[in-house]
Amino acid sequence: MTDLESRIWRIIGRPQTAALATIAEDGAPWVRYVTVRAGNDFTLSFCTARSTRKARQIAARPDVHLTCGNLNPPDGSAYLQVAGRAEVRSDAAARREHWQEEWRRYFTGPDDPEYVIVLVIPSVIEYNAPGAPEPEIWTSLKKPE
Repeated sequence: MTDLESRIWRIIGRPQTAALATIAEDGAPWVRYVTVRAGNDFTLSFCTARSTRKARQIAARPDVHLTCGNLNPPDGSAYLQVAGRAEVRSDAAARREHWQEEWRRYFTGPDDPEYVIVLVIPSVIEYNAPGAPEPEIWTSLKKPE
């Protein structure tokens, strides 16, 4: 892991609130908060209900953007801008792999038909450090499908 990847991991390596931007049906951006978890390859995941606007928007236009990290400005901590492609996963394996018991307040369990997982595969991550004139850029070796 490079030094930049280590610093990115310090931010996304724990579950946290992030602002997710999707593209609405009229072509305008729409932003809302989600709670994301990261995999070792920086793939981000969160749960939602199958019938939500965000799930429909992602299915129609999978390019998304997330901002995560510093939620208490101006405390001087770094934050990330993440551009990537999202996919809504409803297969049993993904739903069971990502299931968190705390989600029972929203879903009956991993077999709830409304429960789906959204995976965001980042293509670019900007690491924005306090006082730095420009962000540092991480790019994925994965090619978008």
